Amino acid sequence: MSVTENNETLKTKSRVAVLGTLAELHQEPIKYNLKTLRQLVKEIEPDLLCAEIHPNDWQAGDLSQMSPEYREVLVPLARRTNIIIVPVSCSAERELVAPRGQHWLRLRQGIVRLLNGQLRLMQRLANGPETINSGSFGLFCDGMCSLTAWVCGPECRQAWDESNQAILDNVLAAIRRDPGSRVLVTVDCRRRHRLEHSLRDLSDVELVHYRQL
Repeated sequence: MSVTENNETLKTKSRVAVLGTLAELHQEPIKYNLKTLRQLVKEIEPDLLCAEIHPNDWQAGDLSQMSPEYREVLVPLARRTNIIIVPVSCSAERELVAPRGQHWLRLRQGIVRLLNGQLRLMQRLANGPETINSGSFGLFCDGMCSLTAWVCGPECRQAWDESNQAILDNVLAAIRRDPGSRVLVTVDCRRRHRLEHSLRDLSDVELVHYRQL
């Protein structure tokens, strides 16, 4: 690509919104359930849906390895519409669950269970998509995850940081392959605040609320 073409690409902004999801909690009797999620994304109908799906699972078509929001809602919806799914996850492991290292392991495991349980409780109380995707709830999630990662140990913190950076890199690669697209990014709500912060000041991204996409 020439310098001129590259400059023109950077001038073409893509409208991007980030929507936090709740994995298994979507199956519980809360306002932000699978039906609500489906209706939201159907109304938005983005050009690209950057989904927290591992590329290997996507290429294999293995829905069983995907969390409920993708397995039961977003992948079937994309197949019936013009939405193009781009898998952007880099990890097949559950993160911020098991502390690494032997020092004070039992105590740290107990603290992590407590923190994760508190976060799930707050997600249930937040209930609706507007609250879950609000700035204040995003700050709360990010703070809880930072504390959990610290308790889990340096290897876990590094893995958490690397996975978030990899998702950002994959989202940006998708955006820059198709500049000017309307892009909805769906990630675990714990990642949303950090991802939005990273996207906000980029010259080729116009970050908007998902209702404005």
